[in-house]
Amino acid sequence: MKENAYSPYKVAFFLLICLTTIFVSCKKDNNGHSGAPIISRVRTVSKDSLLKSVVTRVNLDSNKVADQIKQVAFDSTVTSGRLNGLYAIVGNNLATTSQVFFNGMSAYFNPALLTDKSIIIAIPANAPWGAGQTNKITIVTRYGQTDFNFAIQQPPATITSITPLAGSPGDVITLTGTNFNGVSSIRFDNVEAKIVGATDTQLKVSVPAGVVQAYIYVTTPGGTVKSPTAFGFKYLVYDDALANGWWVGGWNGGDKPDFSNTTPVKRGSHSIAVTYSGGFAGFQIGNGGGTISLADKSAIKLSIYGGAGSDGHVVRIMVMGADKDGKQATGDNDGVVVTLKKGEWTDFTIPLTSFGTRPVVLEQLRIQELSGISSPETIYIDDIGFI
Repeated sequence: MKENAYSPYKVAFFLLICLTTIFVSCKKDNNGHSGAPIISRVRTVSKDSLLKSVVTRVNLDSNKVADQIKQVAFDSTVTSGRLNGLYAIVGNNLATTSQVFFNGMSAYFNPALLTDKSIIIAIPANAPWGAGQTNKITIVTRYGQTDFNFAIQQPPATITSITPLAGSPGDVITLTGTNFNGVSSIRFDNVEAKIVGATDTQLKVSVPAGVVQAYIYVTTPGGTVKSPTAFGFKYLVYDDALANGWWVGGWNGGDKPDFSNTTPVKRGSHSIAVTYSGGFAGFQIGNGGGTISLADKSAIKLSIYGGAGSDGHVVRIMVMGADKDGKQATGDNDGVVVTLKKGEWTDFTIPLTSFGTRPVVLEQLRIQELSGISSPETIYIDDIGFI
């Protein structure tokens, strides 16, 4: 007997296939959400008020600037973000998000801060930024992925060193650090300086006229940063002349220094020529009152040039003074031993904590020959001061 083409078994099987197809095609996640992800905007996570302060630096005259503060309406929507900054990605169909990328860098997010409408997430600290980047957020979900235009802001620059720490107007100094991309301004306090050369990690700048002591400010698209130490000296002992009120001592041939030597010089027009005529001789100067405070100073800085026969010889630099209780902080053997280099200047920056109990009142400076020479030896000293 021939089987009926429309038997109950075939009909039931056909209906089962149709229902399964419909179920799979319409299947949703456990939260009832489906569809490709959509990003509508990115916003900051918190806003404390409806107004925010915007600070704009304005020029008052050639030597002064001021910060002008305006209150403007707060809009939490942003088109760019900073490294480590916390943001909300707002949209639809985000509940099944498995990955988020900033310029191709995968970012961690807490699943507890994920909803169908938003993702709370921090931009990774090492996310790439700058020229050549896609400037995209990419979201991957169970049902697809999407890109959204979003730039990562340049982080603030950092200044790690200034070389040299002192200079005359027109001298070119080097700032070393990070994130100098797009530098637009370098100031010595409020005095604008000429940028001679720039890379992402090094800036060369000409010292402006009239600068003796100043912090250096570098402005980039990441903002304005201040150098951790000041250029120049907080207190200058000798540049082209010995500071007023200082006396000259010395022993074993270190007692007749020439403070008007004209060659070699580190900076300016003069240096100090000290000729040691005997071993363990000492160059010695004092301030004649012990009233110069070192409490706000962190180090002594000076430059020494080794004359003929001095290569590899050593001298001891001593900062003599009283401690915070008024007692003698340093003795005859307290100091820092440094090695001379023949025919070149060496800059020394020595923390005050290196000299016995830290002196807070300055009384004397000594530079003692320690190589035990048997014939005269000349060294040259320039730019003595405290920073």
